[in-house]
Amino acid sequence: MSDKGAPGPASEDRTGRNIGVGCFTFFIGTVSGAMSGVGIGKLMGFFNRCTPEPGLPACEWWVYAGWGAAIGAVTLPVFTLWRLRRRDRAEDAASMYRG
Repeated sequence: MSDKGAPGPASEDRTGRNIGVGCFTFFIGTVSGAMSGVGIGKLMGFFNRCTPEPGLPACEWWVYAGWGAAIGAVTLPVFTLWRLRRRDRAEDAASMYRG
């Protein structure tokens, strides 16, 4: 249980946390975005009636994986850090009005 009267983390702690979370979510976003992109590539290949080479997941899978990785590497850290900063602002506002 958290203590409601305890102050939130210092700004230096938040900076370190944000760097760690940003780096971790960059890696995870890249991998998950690439996998999602290949899944979209498989769907596009199905609708375009493209038959991939044996052993490959989809036609031109590297294009879909690349775009998916780029989008995932940007969006996951941005959304995660946005959510953390929003919580930090709410905690700061609540601690200001405690008296």
